Amino acid sequence: MLLASGAISVISLIGSSRHLEARDPDLAFSLFPFNVEALINKAERQFAGRASTAELDALVRQAKRLLAFSAGDARLYSLIGEAQRRSGESKPAFQAFERSLALSRTERLALQRVLLQDVENGKPADALERVDALFRRWPEQITAYAPLVSQTFAAPGSYDLLIGRMETAPPWRTTLISRLAANPATLQFSARLVQDLAAGASQPRPGEISNVLNGLINAGQYSLAYRTFLMTLSPKEQGVTGHVHDGRFQLVPSGRPFDWQIRNHPGVMFSSYATDAGKMDKGLTITFLQAPVRGLWVRQLLRLPAGRYSLSMRASAVEVALPKGLSWRIRCVRSNRRLVRLPATEGTYQDIDLSADLTVSPENCPLQVLELETRAIAESWNDRYRGSISFDDIRVVERSS
Repeated sequence: MLLASGAISVISLIGSSRHLEARDPDLAFSLFPFNVEALINKAERQFAGRASTAELDALVRQAKRLLAFSAGDARLYSLIGEAQRRSGESKPAFQAFERSLALSRTERLALQRVLLQDVENGKPADALERVDALFRRWPEQITAYAPLVSQTFAAPGSYDLLIGRMETAPPWRTTLISRLAANPATLQFSARLVQDLAAGASQPRPGEISNVLNGLINAGQYSLAYRTFLMTLSPKEQGVTGHVHDGRFQLVPSGRPFDWQIRNHPGVMFSSYATDAGKMDKGLTITFLQAPVRGLWVRQLLRLPAGRYSLSMRASAVEVALPKGLSWRIRCVRSNRRLVRLPATEGTYQDIDLSADLTVSPENCPLQVLELETRAIAESWNDRYRGSISFDDIRVVERSS
């Protein structure tokens, strides 16, 4: 009876310890001194503060005692290593970290410490292996370590190692590029990565390119953004570019800056060569469904140097009614100043030429946007758009005089 009562008491202590290991790890560990989770949580709290030498020594003793029962737990070696490192015992600390990684190559604390040591000792190949393991197992660490990646792998030899690994499309590649592009200090490094990926065997994904381009544009680095766009075009995309990219809508819009961005809109249907192969529609066809239209989103960023230009296109329509107008315009992104407005006409017609001249000032207009707009400021059902209209061969060309 006493034996059964004692067993119940032990089980009760273990259960209480498990219940408290996250909320009060000190108490949990005192209730059950073999609770590894409680010791790990206790250590993390002490590491987050300023643990004394005596507290660090106590952690090492407690962890070593638990190793007798949990010899395969890599976290205990990692705990020992971190406590020794903080006590100034570097050599035994990194021996403990290496032992931890021998048991589990993704043990987070040991992996981080050995990674930093590899960087400090100038071992980029070893550091890359640590980065790969860390980012695969702990992707939430990518944000914190992205700046270190750009510093460690900036030199030619180590950069080649990084590009080679990224060409294998590891699962962390897109997130790393995104985090690099979101940081002004690493933004140019992200542009270098996508440019070199595009020149190699593994093409960057559209989302990776968009993240970099948007980061450069938001930072006002328009020249580098446009150069990166051009350098990441596929051979097919290179064949349809110019001041206006793919002005005949022959390819599916990627949505990247400097390519067409077209969003679905209530009461409107869009079709093109690329999306409706075999149809006789020309360029981009817009079909209106007897509804008011405002806030259309058909646009493309342009990078026009200062000078004189002409915006031109061909238009066809079938019984199109535009009660609040429909116009193409080019405006400056920074100042919002309109450079040209080219209106479409109502009715039915075939392949009429539309054109208008514009001048890009050398001041305060480094980036432009070409977009389709209506004059509607409210969606009134008295102003219903109907019919269809097509635009083809949209161009911006320089004028000689």
